[in-house]
Amino acid sequence: MYYFRLQQDKRFIDGLRLEQVSRDMEIKERNIVFVKEDGDKPVYLDFIDHPRRLVSDRLKALLEKYDDRLRFQSAIVTGRSTQRQDIYWFMEPGELDCLSGKTQVDAGGTCRRLVLEAPKVRRERIFRVAGLQEDVLIVRLDIAESLLRRTFTGLHLTPVELD
Repeated sequence: MYYFRLQQDKRFIDGLRLEQVSRDMEIKERNIVFVKEDGDKPVYLDFIDHPRRLVSDRLKALLEKYDDRLRFQSAIVTGRSTQRQDIYWFMEPGELDCLSGKTQVDAGGTCRRLVLEAPKVRRERIFRVAGLQEDVLIVRLDIAESLLRRTFTGLHLTPVELD
């Protein structure tokens, strides 16, 4: 089976910047998040991975079809000046300890070469990789293909090696 790392497309790194969203923020059942409006018109992406993973309502609907164990918490993303509100979802997939000894991590903790142990992956669909300083999201080939067949914005898929 083939796997891919799912990331936000770096061409849209400042696509939708959010106020008061951080990795360690407490997520409630209902969340209201405001868009930082500092001159440029924000681009509403379907996938945002920084500072916290958010997916659009449309992308959530697709991911739920592949993995019903995914946990989501709603977030209303609001642009004050544009008076635009969109439904997004904080996504927290399960973590899997599947790093291979061949994975290369530099002194700063950044993963240079990601290699997963095939027996530990066990045909999982969507998961985060445990044991890394950065938050790495992995999707199976069938999900990657499904994402690419649709018109989602802000996605970047990179093949992952299996050992």
